[in-house]
Amino acid sequence: MSDTQPHALSSGRLLKAAAIAACALTLVACDSKREITGSVSDDYRLRHPITLQQAARTIDIPVGIHSENLTPSSRSAVAAYARDFKHENAAVIQIMVPSGAENESSAGYMAKQVRTELMRSGVKPGQIDMISYGAANASDAPVRLAYPRVVAKTLPCGTHPADLGQQKDNRSHFDFGCTTQANFAAMVANPQDLVQPRGWDARDSMRRATTTEKYRNGEASWSQDLGTSVGSSSEVSK
Repeated sequence: MSDTQPHALSSGRLLKAAAIAACALTLVACDSKREITGSVSDDYRLRHPITLQQAARTIDIPVGIHSENLTPSSRSAVAAYARDFKHENAAVIQIMVPSGAENESSAGYMAKQVRTELMRSGVKPGQIDMISYGAANASDAPVRLAYPRVVAKTLPCGTHPADLGQQKDNRSHFDFGCTTQANFAAMVANPQDLVQPRGWDARDSMRRATTTEKYRNGEASWSQDLGTSVGSSSEVSK
């Protein structure tokens, strides 16, 4: 892999999506620098808060100079990427094609195949942008896919502003709990859940009507297996 750096996400639609996400991010602030002044709280959640930040979800599709078709593993990766894109309700996917690389011709052809695979996986044509990035003199520059998303993060761990050996008040050290917060932020499936709860799913009208009808007729509305289990437990207690 060459040391090429694709241009920053710069399409109009992507910037618009980022601006919309930024409005949501005002609910939780995040400073790029950590300043430690005065007394330190004993609550690790205050010392190491989890914040929502804008980030790019990217994958690279390897392209050789003589590549002609996507490999099965690359097709699978693109399909999985498309599923994540739809699940996260992102606005647009950028397909970034290397410009000036030795494999530029092959990369351009492969990028069209990537676009086809994305549409086959349910991504609309209007949600796909094709742009180029500088990769002069590179021989194996990849085709890169990217879309903006909101992620949960904490500031880097490993900060020790005070000498633990000189601490006499028996309080937890500053970095205590940082790893726990970082792991929790990495595991959360939907970062928006940290800001507000999700709405209720639509009720199952057919199931509700069936249960109501059984209630009116005096029939059991629970599982028969559960009823048998409860009955057996009742008999044993006699």
